[in-house]
Amino acid sequence: MDAFEVLVVVLSIALAVLLLIAILCLIQLYKVLKNFNRISIKAEALVDNAETVAAFFKKTAAPVALTRLFGNIVESMKEKKQAKKNKEE
Repeated sequence: MDAFEVLVVVLSIALAVLLLIAILCLIQLYKVLKNFNRISIKAEALVDNAETVAAFFKKTAAPVALTRLFGNIVESMKEKKQAKKNKEE
């Protein structure tokens, strides 16, 4: 075996090892990208849910505020009546 044949064998082995490493790296990269895809789908669903909750609170905020306003008015009227009764006694 001369130097040329040894060089061809060494380079062939190196190429095979590098190809094997590249294939393993691509498989791992595929798995990571698949996980990122799953995470992004879950994040998108979470954002959609948050938007739904925000819309719900936006719709119910005005009626709740009005109810609280009326409750405060009624409460202050009761307090004034109590104060008048206490003054008269």
